Amino acid sequence: MKNTIKISRTRSHKFNGHCECCGEVICSCKAYQHTDDSNGAINANAKYLCHTCYEREYGIKIPTEVEAYKFRLMDKLRRCAMQFDDEKLREILLGVVRLVEKTD
Repeated sequence: MKNTIKISRTRSHKFNGHCECCGEVICSCKAYQHTDDSNGAINANAKYLCHTCYEREYGIKIPTEVEAYKFRLMDKLRRCAMQFDDEKLREILLGVVRLVEKTD
């Protein structure tokens, strides 16, 4: 009796230039795909989705580029503020962090 091993398809299907849920035309750099490190079949069959459809389908909030930049900037300013011994300078930088946080 010969042993046969099932091999799942692990390569994703080809991106067709649109969201597979709503049909919106998107660039491949803006397409999102759900992945799973332990299950190649999930990766192979994952749909290419736009930002909105991905968040709705998987219940995950993906920060926009602006939000990600804002978080990195605030983190850097907070770390910088903690390096100052002068309380006045520290408060100025923390004030800038609060201003950035409230800005859209």
